[in-house]
Amino acid sequence: NCASDDDAAFAGGPGHGVAAPNVRLGADDHLLDHLGGGFDLLCFTDAASLPAQLGAAVEHVRAQGVPLRVTTIGARPVVAGADSSLIDPDGRCRARYGVQVDGAAYLLRPDQHVCARWLQPPSTQLHAALSSALCRPGAST
Repeated sequence: NCASDDDAAFAGGPGHGVAAPNVRLGADDHLLDHLGGGFDLLCFTDAASLPAQLGAAVEHVRAQGVPLRVTTIGARPVVAGADSSLIDPDGRCRARYGVQVDGAAYLLRPDQHVCARWLQPPSTQLHAALSSALCRPGAST
């Protein structure tokens, strides 16, 4: 798990190594049904698009062969730059994940446990977190 993220700054929600909580989004619709198969970056945002710098960071790690899927959680059914967008109508996901600010993000490992979490989009920290999770050179300590 990443040692240089904002884990200690969160007032609640799952921390490093904890299984990602499943959250009911609607009738027969749950968060974990939309995840899995690789690394998942959950971005809690109501913006119309992901920050350009975050998009560039995602493309960089994908170019290195890392399976990374970006899912936004918020009020918009479509967010430019995301692979998928989930509506959180009652704020259940935000509450369960301890998200109090727009732009917070969680990086989940392929086993759906928390690898890293940030209060702001992790554009510059994403590569280091993934390198750490994959035990690659250049990992953060």
